[in-house]
Amino acid sequence: MNNIHRHVVWALGLGVALSLAGGITGQPLGVTATAKAEEAKKKKHPGKRLYMRRTCIACHGRNGARAIQDYPNLAGQDKKYLINQTLDIISGKRKASPDAQGKPRTEAMVGALISPQGEVRITKEEVEKIADWLSQLPPAKPNPPKDLKPEDIEAGKKLYKKKRCQTCHGKRGDKPLKAYPYIAGQKYAYIINQMKDIRDKVRTNGKVKVMFNFVKKLKDEEIAQIAAWLSTIDRTAK
Repeated sequence: MNNIHRHVVWALGLGVALSLAGGITGQPLGVTATAKAEEAKKKKHPGKRLYMRRTCIACHGRNGARAIQDYPNLAGQDKKYLINQTLDIISGKRKASPDAQGKPRTEAMVGALISPQGEVRITKEEVEKIADWLSQLPPAKPNPPKDLKPEDIEAGKKLYKKKRCQTCHGKRGDKPLKAYPYIAGQKYAYIINQMKDIRDKVRTNGKVKVMFNFVKKLKDEEIAQIAAWLSTIDRTAK
């Protein structure tokens, strides 16, 4: 066998080996390397450090996907929406109804980001970095209440379509218009609170004036049914 033939055989053997390696992992080696690089980039993202330093983790949980009580999960949320809502809460434009302790639900966030003397502890640039990091993270797995009734979930699905919620949020709440929130898989209690606040004109900031026309006649039971259906949708499913 001459040198040319040896090189050809060697190249073919290497190609087969690489193909087999890709088959073992279920994807080409280049894709695996890219995925690892992206993961490393997220870990080093300045938004992550700011998220920890500004105590966002206290209410929204690790990586924005383990929120406590009726606070929302933020992982995988629309970046522009996160920025707008954070700035509106800081400025006081976004209001909220009281929680079980009688305090506005936004108070904890205001207390973390604004000093008792009224000094804002976070810059717009920092808000943007945190939002950019959160928007790149995988969304939380849905965790609906275990006592939801199948008939309520089905009723919620029909109401969602009937009230044309898909116009802004997508057919399943997972493909919203730009700067609108993903609501599929969001926490049941949070969805209820926000829909009631918008219906009752407590929350009036941003684009909710558009939503008011769709929810103003909804009863509490109907809101709960829509929330039931949305809270079961898994955005992480491929």
